[in-house]
Amino acid sequence: MLQQFFNINFKIWQYILVWIIFAVLHTFAVAPLVSLSLGMVFADSFVYSVFYGLIGILLWSVIKYGNFGSLPVFQRVINYAALAVLTVLLTIGLGYGFEYMVDEAVANTFLPLMPVRIFISILVYIALTQNFKLKSLDEEILENELNEPAATVHSDRNDDEPELDEPDSDKEILERIAVKTGQKIHVIMIPEIIYLQADGDYVHIFTTNGKYLKEQTMKYFEEHLPYSQFVRVHRSCIVNVEAISRIELYEKQNQQLTLKNGHQIKVSQAGYKLLRTKLNL
Repeated sequence: MLQQFFNINFKIWQYILVWIIFAVLHTFAVAPLVSLSLGMVFADSFVYSVFYGLIGILLWSVIKYGNFGSLPVFQRVINYAALAVLTVLLTIGLGYGFEYMVDEAVANTFLPLMPVRIFISILVYIALTQNFKLKSLDEEILENELNEPAATVHSDRNDDEPELDEPDSDKEILERIAVKTGQKIHVIMIPEIIYLQADGDYVHIFTTNGKYLKEQTMKYFEEHLPYSQFVRVHRSCIVNVEAISRIELYEKQNQQLTLKNGHQIKVSQAGYKLLRTKLNL
């Protein structure tokens, strides 16, 4: 779960930095309300920031794999409301429980701040869920960008016929990929690759032996990986068809792949046409 939540190491530090900043702001907001030293208030804020950060990862997992977008509006509202109540109870319960374990007197000092704690927890929940929704929206926009060329190129084709680019015989087909990590150079054999995922100017290469980061474009890999074995199912993802475990419906007419390593990947409509052709479906 953590591997999918954090696509790259610097995003881990970004996430940690957000909660450190939150702890500082929370300290100055709460300090005037209690008769404790600034250090004690910061320690309390830091503990809550840790809990918020961990709960944020759990929320991301629930929202991502709960397929909330495919539910009726009423059911979706109920689910989000239930998650909000659970987030507040979990955060407040863990926070006060930890304080009582450390110092009961300090915990009693913070007890009158219960309404403030609840209000802040609700705000944090809203911020987290909205952020996750924006991430999902970005993925949908990328899918639409991938679908557009399929609808405009070769207008004389049947709309149901997938657009397939024939492999260029002049281009070298990769047999292995060298990735430098620090002072080490890893050699990845092509059959070991499960899928590749774009991340800005880099590409994450997921293999049977782990994940590697390569400074290269998706277009390059699309053109140089074995044509019969790899398919670009999404603007940001190329999959080894031999690593696909299951294909299932995801949100209306969209498809989702489950790979042999357990990862799940959304498939655009154009990508699904290419995939069906590769698999002779």
